[in-house]
Amino acid sequence: MLRTPINPRAAVAVAALGVAALAMAACGPTALAPAGPSPTDEVSAAVERDALVALYNAAGGSGWTNTTNWLGSEPVGTWYGVETENGRVTKLDLCGPGGNNLRGTIPPELGNLTHARELRLSNNFLTGTIPSTLGDMTALVILRLSGNALSGPVPAELGNLSTLWELRLHRNRLTGELPRTLMNLPSLYRLRIEDNAGLCAPADGDFQEWLGSLDEFESDCGTPAQARAGSLYRPMLVAGAAHGPLGFAAAGPGAYEAARWLHAFTTSPTSGQGVNGTGCAS
Repeated sequence: MLRTPINPRAAVAVAALGVAALAMAACGPTALAPAGPSPTDEVSAAVERDALVALYNAAGGSGWTNTTNWLGSEPVGTWYGVETENGRVTKLDLCGPGGNNLRGTIPPELGNLTHARELRLSNNFLTGTIPSTLGDMTALVILRLSGNALSGPVPAELGNLSTLWELRLHRNRLTGELPRTLMNLPSLYRLRIEDNAGLCAPADGDFQEWLGSLDEFESDCGTPAQARAGSLYRPMLVAGAAHGPLGFAAAGPGAYEAARWLHAFTTSPTSGQGVNGTGCAS
């Protein structure tokens, strides 16, 4: 009788397959372990937490009106004013009906919130300049810094915010000309710069034409006593809508009740009352 020589390696492989088959018969198919967050995601979330901590430290967090969960061990999505999706910060709103008593500066680290779609810091007591790093927050749709005491020029880097719809810088101490890089913002429809210390729009034709394409532009070139003769207000018209995209109440098809949402301006650069009595409307 002929005997076929057995390859030792093949025998080991067959034995291993047999053991695996027995294990599957006894326990069922082997399930893959669920994938956890990638190291990159964990690092990014840590950087964002550090950015929030930097804001707390730079803007007098110990004296804030509401500090629920800030600097605690709870997820940052539970911190007052912070919203997250998949562990990443998507909104930071410390405006509130009367602000949140932020006193200090905006730290450059805030630019690391690159997934944030809304940054609302209006109606506080922030000083210093607008960090150029806010131009790194390229997911922003809404940027509201009004009602503070921010000074200096508007950084040209804000022209990197290609998805921005709304930019509110009014009621500060900003100076100089708006950067021409703002013309790179294809989605911007609302821009307010009135009641500043001397913030104006460039007078050249291209920039003025671009301003004319916006649905709202408010400016007084830093002269609060003026009646803002240089301001432009033109609501968007959307036929049949109950409310316009800027919050206008419809007065009829394709028309809106003018100034329904607008700030109640006075000649003081630091006063005003928002819609429904909440300053955060500014």
